[in-house]
Amino acid sequence: MTEDVEETAISILWMDEHYAFLNKPEGVLIHRSLFSPDRDTLVKRLYHQFEKPPLPVHRLDRPVSGVLAASFTSEAAALLSAQFREGLIQKTYWAVVRGHIPDEGCIETPLKNYETGAVKEAVTPYRRLLTAEKSVPSRKYPSSRYSLVEVKPKTGRFHQIRRHLAGLGYPIVGDTSHGDTFCNHHFVEHFGVEGLMLHACRLELTHPVTGESLSVLSPLAQRFLDVFYQFSWEIYP
Repeated sequence: MTEDVEETAISILWMDEHYAFLNKPEGVLIHRSLFSPDRDTLVKRLYHQFEKPPLPVHRLDRPVSGVLAASFTSEAAALLSAQFREGLIQKTYWAVVRGHIPDEGCIETPLKNYETGAVKEAVTPYRRLLTAEKSVPSRKYPSSRYSLVEVKPKTGRFHQIRRHLAGLGYPIVGDTSHGDTFCNHHFVEHFGVEGLMLHACRLELTHPVTGESLSVLSPLAQRFLDVFYQFSWEIYP
């Protein structure tokens, strides 16, 4: 990396001696991967920022932005990991999807683990927040429709939100793994916004050490603000 540390620093949303809640940028891997040549990772940036850096306790996919929990000690990590496993932490995501999704629902389609082949339960409650219809033809339709969706997954399977919404027929805009390729290119061409439109807005939990109630909010990434401006959406997490 040739950028200055100030340009690559990870924003801290909340921190004490046990935990740091980070604002993960889109497009940044958390750890080095054998499948990616990227030398820039979130963990590497943290090592530039801290003498003893906090290390991530859970994961967000590379193209996803938003709040990420990290711990300063292995003991603190174990306590927080237990809360994630037991479903005690409320995770809230916002996504922009193709089409006008129903007002609310809960997707419960089991999902296969790509590595082991095991099929496990997956539960994704959602509710529609806003819709937009733009006078831009799309395939055989005279206009293009989109929805802003709030998702609060009860389980944490691989690409769960992306796979569930795509399976329902409302793929997330910019999803190159499970989405609609035509829709993705169409969105960039007409609205000038690239990237996966999925953002981890908030984590709500009880501090494992102090018992304090925490609600950690990540401000919307710029790509969301650009879309909200064009769609006249005035809403914030």
